[in-house]
Amino acid sequence: EIASCLVGSEMCIRDSSGNIYSASSAGNPDTDISQQNAKVTGTVEDALGPVAGASVVIKGTTNGTMTDMDGNFTLDGVKNGDIIQISFIGYATQEIPYAGQASLSVHLEEDTQKLDEVVVIGYGTQKKVNLTGSVATASAKDLEARPVSSAVQALQGVIPGLNISNSGHGGELNASKSINIRGNGTVGKDANNNDYASGSPLILIDGMEGDLNTINPQDIESISVLKDAAASSIYGSRAPFGVVLVTTKSGKSGRPVINYNNSFRFNTPIKMPKMMNAWEYVNYYDEAMFNKNSTHYYTEEYKQKVKDYVDGKLAPNDVAEAQGNGKWNYDYTWGNVDWLQEYYRNWSTAQEHNASISGGTEKFTYYMSANYLGQSGFMRYGTDHNKRYNLTGKISAQITDYVKVDYSTRYSRTDYDRPSILWNDFYNNVLRRCRPVRPLKDPNGYYMSD
Repeated sequence: EIASCLVGSEMCIRDSSGNIYSASSAGNPDTDISQQNAKVTGTVEDALGPVAGASVVIKGTTNGTMTDMDGNFTLDGVKNGDIIQISFIGYATQEIPYAGQASLSVHLEEDTQKLDEVVVIGYGTQKKVNLTGSVATASAKDLEARPVSSAVQALQGVIPGLNISNSGHGGELNASKSINIRGNGTVGKDANNNDYASGSPLILIDGMEGDLNTINPQDIESISVLKDAAASSIYGSRAPFGVVLVTTKSGKSGRPVINYNNSFRFNTPIKMPKMMNAWEYVNYYDEAMFNKNSTHYYTEEYKQKVKDYVDGKLAPNDVAEAQGNGKWNYDYTWGNVDWLQEYYRNWSTAQEHNASISGGTEKFTYYMSANYLGQSGFMRYGTDHNKRYNLTGKISAQITDYVKVDYSTRYSRTDYDRPSILWNDFYNNVLRRCRPVRPLKDPNGYYMSD
């Protein structure tokens, strides 16, 4: 079986085995065109026009070339049956079998599996390979599996050089975390020797300055951290301390997609000190007072009562002696209370619920989400609670070929309540003021003043 074909301007014949011969000397192996080297020219384009710098090679060889500024290329030494491979970063590789074509026109398609190579910067998006500044990124996949209460916690340990630490009383349910990039820094001091700036980075959420603690972590699409002074050319005086760019999720064309997930957590305090029992306490405290002023604070009779109570020889109703004014002798009762265990519970609970819906058409997309977080603290009396509510809505409409409207809104509410006391440091005062020998309740069942 033979068929006619055209190689360049020369008529040829192709046999059933795929061999190509000159029409004037068909069957002569010496004139087998498939064994002859040919020159191939072509153009490489994408959706926006010519692609400069694309690689064009014969697969399995080192014979190749690059496209010029107009996307054109010339490749020598091509034989029939060779595979011409065209590739460029961010695009799917094309492989074209050579069968005598004198010229090729190649259209490259973006590789959606390499979207992680694209990062958000101050003036749009850019491929990592083309960046000159120091940029680190985190995607939704990096954050989604972390059962944490805030986006700041979700970033811990994800981005190199991004330092996150507790500020204030770090154990509080509503405690915020401080962020710095590559260490603290300032831009000088004022007349009162106070820093002009604390060294915290500028945080932009969808282009607007915001607080990471108020965002639902599952609304985040990607986070880019600009870590060097190159960002100053875009963001000005705040940028020397770094810039954190947060991009939230948007709707995509297609049928509606509904997501719901929840998590239930159990927390426990760690590294809690163990207090002395009442018998250990009266001996140590009495010895300390004797070393101070050579006077014993407790009598031997009282210490024996404490020991008998700890050993179970005194009934609980005998924990105190009444005074004439109807009160109990507060400082000389015999109890055995671990006040840290009394004031702090061994565990607390938290729950979080997330729901979202997204979808749209080619010209109209939408994304809406809701989040609820409820946490309880470790306080046994007047327990502290923290509740957070988040609502997010994003709509994008392509009105005309030249007009596009984007609308986004975020609602965040936090309800936090806790006991309030006169002391500045409750935990410290529990250890200093609450003596183990003081019982929780008096013999009548009423709480003692501690």
